[in-house]
This record gives sequence, structure tokens and C-alpha cells, in this order.
Amino acid sequence: MIRQRILTALLIVSIFSALSSCSTPEENKEKHYLRAIEYIKIADEKAAILELKNAIQLDAKYADARYQLGMLYLKNGDPNAAFGELQRAFSLDPQNSDAGVKVAEFYLLSQKKEDSRRLAEQVLNANPDYPDGLALLANIEILEGNMVKAEEIIGRAIKLSPANDKFYSIKGRILSSQNKEEEGEEAFNKAIELNPESFAHYRTLLIHYENRKDEAATQKLLDQMTTKFPDDPQLQLLIAGLCQKKNELDKAEQALLKAIEMKKDAISYRLMLVDFYKNQRQYDKAEEYLKNALADLPEDIQLQVVLADLLFDLQKFPESREMMETILKSNPANGAANLINARFLIKDGKDGEALDIITPLTIDYPQWADPFYYSALTYLRTGQMELAQKAIEMALQINPVNDRYHTLAAQIYLLRGNGAEAGKEASIALKINRRNFIAAKILTQSLVLQKEYDKTIQLVGSIDKKIAWNDVELLGAVGMAYIGLNIKDKATETFGRLLELAPENTKALSILAVLTSENDLDKAVAYVKTHLSQHETGNHYMFLGELYAKKQQNEEALRAFEKAQELNPADPRGYILRARLLRLLGKSEESITQYNELLATQPDSIAALMGLAAAYESEGRADEAMGIYKRILEIKPDFPAAANNLSWLIASEEKGDLGEALRLAMQAKQALPKHPNIADTLGWVHYKRESYGLAISQFRHALENLPDDPTITFHLALAQYANGEKTEATALLKEVVAGENQFSEKDEAQAILQKWQNQ
Repeated sequence: MIRQRILTALLIVSIFSALSSCSTPEENKEKHYLRAIEYIKIADEKAAILELKNAIQLDAKYADARYQLGMLYLKNGDPNAAFGELQRAFSLDPQNSDAGVKVAEFYLLSQKKEDSRRLAEQVLNANPDYPDGLALLANIEILEGNMVKAEEIIGRAIKLSPANDKFYSIKGRILSSQNKEEEGEEAFNKAIELNPESFAHYRTLLIHYENRKDEAATQKLLDQMTTKFPDDPQLQLLIAGLCQKKNELDKAEQALLKAIEMKKDAISYRLMLVDFYKNQRQYDKAEEYLKNALADLPEDIQLQVVLADLLFDLQKFPESREMMETILKSNPANGAANLINARFLIKDGKDGEALDIITPLTIDYPQWADPFYYSALTYLRTGQMELAQKAIEMALQINPVNDRYHTLAAQIYLLRGNGAEAGKEASIALKINRRNFIAAKILTQSLVLQKEYDKTIQLVGSIDKKIAWNDVELLGAVGMAYIGLNIKDKATETFGRLLELAPENTKALSILAVLTSENDLDKAVAYVKTHLSQHETGNHYMFLGELYAKKQQNEEALRAFEKAQELNPADPRGYILRARLLRLLGKSEESITQYNELLATQPDSIAALMGLAAAYESEGRADEAMGIYKRILEIKPDFPAAANNLSWLIASEEKGDLGEALRLAMQAKQALPKHPNIADTLGWVHYKRESYGLAISQFRHALENLPDDPTITFHLALAQYANGEKTEATALLKEVVAGENQFSEKDEAQAILQKWQNQ
């Protein structure tokens, strides 16, 4: 048979070669096209593709050649190339109804329903009785829920082409969705009658029985299919799916293995088995299978990429990196391997470099959801909330049934202060995957944000006590719920457990100090000092310093702030608090002298330089402070406290370089993504750049950790007002001005409030 095909091909070549020696370009393109058609007839598709390309090279507007080339690409599993050629063919020849329908089907598969409808209607305007165009339009109506209209359209298609089995399958889906189960079954059986060799028709009927929960009919049809399609791997895949629904996991695994045995070169089947293992959390088994598969197919890029990705998820980073680098060495443009590279950069805190890789992937692969997900994650890490939200919305538009995507969307909403939407997204994530523990935690936090305290306690109570009683975030949520309900003993018990698990948690320490002291500052100080005797942290000392300052024990407060700087020199807050107190005490000049004396012997002391810069800043000597911060960054370029404070000063000066301020703030944010003062600085830079939505997100993020800070609240009010949220801004600013907490901008805040109220 092969010898016969070779002889036929040689005959075709010899005939056309003899005829082409004295031909015009127009004649030559036609000869290439006719030669391609002959190759298609003998199933020599590679030769046909080459001839069609030759024809198109002679005439780029050769619609028929582009159509045939597109159909060959489609047959050979290259949908991107097929789409391009078929789209071009239809634009060149709008009378080619099949090309138009094929392009519209591509759009429909990509969930671009409007584009698909537009093309379908264009085809039917030119050819109103084109059955395939009507069938496509019926499918669009099904997706949009217009079942009556869909039934009418498919009825027209069947009338025009009564022997087309696919049309009856569409009709069956329409009838079933309208609860016309018997009529739907009749239509599905008609499709099988017209084309008894179509596995797809049997599968559709089986799904119909499954949806009706008709076990007897399902089993009977499955037995028929087993007899009719004994060697079809699709049957084994179908059985695997049915067994998974029944939780018969061993049978599902065996069916998948059998499908792979039937078609060993089907990589997609192997990847289905890997996904099966991952869904059962049998990660070691997934890894072992992938390595065995690669022993059989060592050159398969898909298997290599999936294994590298799995190894990353299992935190086997050296193995994952080695495999990723091997893939990129042979194929630098491989999208999946590049995404793994971006994930390594995210892990290493190199968010900017990660985005440089991810952003082109979102453009090159617009229907691939993962790059949008990791883009959202990276934007979130750098505090760009609006961009994070837009990116995760794109990921969900592409794949709305991924629980990880809904979880990240919930987290973004939570950070933006939208408890209702956060709860909604977290609930969807849990419906998709009830074992999504992160979504459960976000749901509890969203309920606290909405002041649904009873529901919070009820939800946490439904979680295994061993888990809930050992999880810091769940304890924090339920503790805040008890405070909201004024159940102080339960709140004290809960936060006590939290502090036992996380003794470095200053928020829990501060809440317990308030709960146990009953507004007695001496008791609060004693409580904090007792805890500090066992667990020293910079944040704890900052809180102790603030308590001393409230008691007007200023020397003790200064010593506490100094200790905070010593324990955590990269945190800007210790320097800021100490500088503010020194200024209030009139000791800024004294501290400047002391720091300069220290720098005379230790010129590169970061602590002394930070203290000096903060002192200059508190005295209003911004230029000198900026000079010191720049010097610190020359010594230690990645020092977040200096980057943060310098960013603030640049943004606050008239005609400051806001681009440089943003760069510095982002640098600080990358180093300390959860720090409230850094979030405040980044928010201030966004505010000055008139990016008010981004500013609001950052100020809210800062207030999560410093909920009573009047300065940050003032900044939030300014951003809200500029963003058009004038009622909310005025109410918030009124609350700040009326509060007991003093802050340096209070007079300015009062003046602005009066101005707003008079408008």
C-alpha cells in the first residue's frame, strides 16, 4: 500500500513538473493548488501543505488555498495555524460559508460569544439556508440560555439537512435542558441511528441518563458501548469519569491506565492520570508516574513541563529548576517553562523580573489562565490592588471553575475592604473544592469584616477543633468575633491561645494587653514586659514604647524605641516613633549631635544614619534627611526603611520626582510587603500621582495592621474624597478629627474637614 502511494505521488510530481516549465504565476499557483488536492486524496498531507504554501507564496490572497491549508492544519492538530488560515480565507471569500462557520466555532470555543454570533450571522446573511451556520447559531443560543429560539433554529437546520446526525444531538441537548427528557432521548437515539459509529453520540446519551440519575439505563448503554467500542480509549476515559463521580477511585485509576495502554502516544491521557493523582493528593504517585512516562518518552516537552511544575509545587526546587533550565535551553520560547521561571522569581522576591516574563505570556497566550493568575499574585505582592483585581478577573473569565483563582480574588477583595465580595468568592472556591482551607480562612475573615460575628464563630466551630485551635488566622478571626459580641472571657482565651502559638504576634499581644488591663496602663505595661521577658521582638518593643508614651514616661519610651531599632533595623517605624517623640520633647538637636558623634567613629553605621535622617526629618530638614537616606542606600541598596522614608520625602516635596518615589516605595514594599508604614508611603505616592484607587487600597492595607492610626486614616479620607467618594471621606475625616489621638497633621485635617463641609 505504501509502495503504491509513493508511485502515485511520483506520478503526480512528474506530470505537474512537465506542465510547469513555461507557465505564468497565475497558472503556477493553480498547479500547486491542484497538486495539493491530489496529495490530499492520497492522504499525503505533508506534501499537500507544502504545495498549498507554494500557491499562497505566489498569491497571498488565494482564498481556496488558504481554506484547504486551514483544514489540513485543523486535521493535524494545529488549531492556532488553522484559525489564522481559515480566518484569512473567509475575509478573502465571504461566500465560503464553511470557513466562516469554522472561524466562528473557534471564537465560541474561546468563549467569545459576541464574535462567534457576528460571524455566524454574517454567514447566514450571505447564505440563509446554510445548515451548519444554523446549527452554530443554535449552539450560541443554548449557551445564552435562549432554548426556545435554539429549538426553532435547529429545527430549520434539520429540515434542510434531515440526515445530519449532529443536528439531532444538538436538538437532544436543547430538549433535555427544557426538561423534555423523553423527547431529548428520542433525538439522541436518532443521532445514533443516523451515525451508529459515532462514539460522541453514545457519550451524549449516556450523560443524558446520568443527569436523569437513571442508573439502569446508564448501565445498559454502557454495556452496549463496551461491546461496540471495546478498543476505544475514549470509553475508558468515560468510565474513569463515571467512577470518580461514584468515588470508586481504584476503578477510575484502572480505567485511565487502560486508556493509556490502548493509546500510548496520547500524552493528554497520561496527563489526565497525573491530574487524577494530584486531585487525590497522591503527589508522590504523580511524580513517580511522570518520571516513568519520561523514561518511555524522554523527549516529550509536555511531560517535562508538567513534572517541573509538580516538583516546584512539592518544593523540590533544585530538581524543578534543573528541568526548567533544560527545557528553556532547547526551547527558550516555551510558555509553560517560562511561567515556572517566573514562579521562581516570585519565590525569590524578584517581582519586577517575574512580571517582565509573565506580562508577555498574557499577550501571547490570551486564553491561558495561569499567567493572569500569577500576574494577579505578583501585583498583589507589590501592592498594586487594582491591577491584581483586573488580572484575576481575566483568569476567572477564562477558567471560572478553578478554586485557586476564586481564592485569590477573595483575598484581593478582603484587602480592599470589600467583605461581601470576598465572602462570595471564598464560598465559590469552597463549593469547587471543599478542602480549600485558605478559602475557608478568608471566608471567616470576610464575615468579621461584615460584622457577622455569630456566623464567624459558627463557621470556625464547624472546622475540626484540632485544626482550628492550632491555626493563627482562624483564632484571630474568631477572637475578633468574640470582641465584636463583647464576650471578653472567650476573646481572652482565644487570643491567649494565638499568642501561645505565635509569641511574636504583636497584634494579639496588644489586644490581650487591652483585654486584661481594663484600661489600666500600668497593668498593660506589666503584661507586655512579662511577655517580652520570654519573647523579644522589635514590634513588641514598639508597642511597649507607645504605652510608655501614653503614660508620659518618655525616657522609658525612648529606650523601648531604641531597642526596637536594635532588634529590627530594617523597620522604619522604630526610627519614626523615636524621632517624633524626641521632637515633642525638644531633643531633636541633642539626638542629631549624638548621632554625628557616633558617625565620626562609625561612618557606615546604618542605625546611626537612620536615626540621624529621622531626626532631620522630624525637624523639617528634608533635604538633609534625603541626603542621608541616599547615603544609606549607597551602602545598602536594598535597605527598605531608607527606601520607604526617602520615597515619602520625594513624594511630599513640591514637584518631586514621583516616578522615583514610586520605584523606591515599590522596592520597600517588595522587601516588607505587609508593613503598614510602607503601605502608607506607597499609598501616598499613588495619591500624589492621582492614582486614587491604588492609593485607597494601600491605605486600607496599612489600616489592617494599624487600625487606629489617625495619620493613615487621614490619608485614606483624602484619597476617597479625590476619588469621588465624598460622603464616606467626610464622615471618616470627621471621625479622625474628633478622636483623642494626636497627630502632626491634625490642624490640617480640621481645616480640610471644614472646607469639605462648607462646599
